Amino acid sequence: MDTIETTGRIPSDDASEQDVLAAVVAAARDAGFTLEPEQLEVVRRLAALPIGGDEPAHLYLWGAAGRGKTWLLDAFFAALPTPRRGRVHFHSFFRGLHASIHRLRTEAADAARATGEPGAGSRAAAGAVVNAVEQAVDELLDDVDVVLFDEFHVHDPGDGMLMIRLLEALFARQVTLLTSSNFRPQDLLPDPVYHHLFEPGIAMIEANMTVVELGGSADHRRTSPIRRRDGFARGSWSVAGEAADAHLATLGLHRPRPDEATTLAISGHTFRAAAAGDGTVWFTAAELLERPTSVGDYLAWTADYDRWVLDALPASHELTREARARFVHLVDALCDLGVELHVVAATDRETFITAPGLGRGGFARDAVRTRSRLALLREIG
Repeated sequence: MDTIETTGRIPSDDASEQDVLAAVVAAARDAGFTLEPEQLEVVRRLAALPIGGDEPAHLYLWGAAGRGKTWLLDAFFAALPTPRRGRVHFHSFFRGLHASIHRLRTEAADAARATGEPGAGSRAAAGAVVNAVEQAVDELLDDVDVVLFDEFHVHDPGDGMLMIRLLEALFARQVTLLTSSNFRPQDLLPDPVYHHLFEPGIAMIEANMTVVELGGSADHRRTSPIRRRDGFARGSWSVAGEAADAHLATLGLHRPRPDEATTLAISGHTFRAAAAGDGTVWFTAAELLERPTSVGDYLAWTADYDRWVLDALPASHELTREARARFVHLVDALCDLGVELHVVAATDRETFITAPGLGRGGFARDAVRTRSRLALLREIG
């Protein structure tokens, strides 16, 4: 494998590729680290992709958590000479897609029922799903040559069916698709009960995309001496007690009084927060995780609150299966959106993330990603 020359340039047959490669290498240097051979090979593969041509190429980048997938794709994105590019997070995109489907279904069904034709409402509602996917793709690909779909994963069979429609529409356009994922294509929708439902989607990915694994043995989120304290990483993990309360107080976060409790209404449901206001929301784990909250709820609340406190988090083995899944999704959503999270738990972070409870119930691969992301939080005490 070629190595970086002293100028920071990597051998390439194309000047534009060379510029992109050099820009990514420089970005790594400015961030205080040197790209590993496996990362350099990925950058080389990315730089060679034809962008904006008549026959676009697509790349599916996967690997274990913390190997630098998102950083590499972000740096590559920033180095591209074209401004015609779009980036989307999985959770945010599907929240918008579900909202569009609900709206279009309702509008189509109401209009069809007005005709008085038997069964017209149901048929129109079904057709609204197709329309919503097409509309979402139109919005996603409006005036872009390349689109990045970050943190690609499929756990829900319903989302899997929508993703198949989405992939069909994406591959029909002259747009380069890039994705990052912790999962090999064959491991998407891992639940054996539902896995067969997404096999057509897996086949499309393998037929249309170059699948590249980013190897390496180090989880850079956990081992890097350089930690940028911004976004999600501004948060903290502390064990419940006086030290935790004192730490939060230094951040202007004081344990809520009983009269500060409030109700948050969303999607026809209500949830109780210990406190909410001035951009900060404080939840107990019992309310946020053990009750039927969803990723859509978390994303909606981040529009109003960019600082979260998750209080009274028990040991991972004491959480129900559903609560463990919600915790994983919560960390994903807040980390992806750069929302500050402060956790007050019954155990220290290492005990919580290494205990077998977090990975039980079919969430082993997700637990690895969650452990990596929680390592971004500063541990107190």
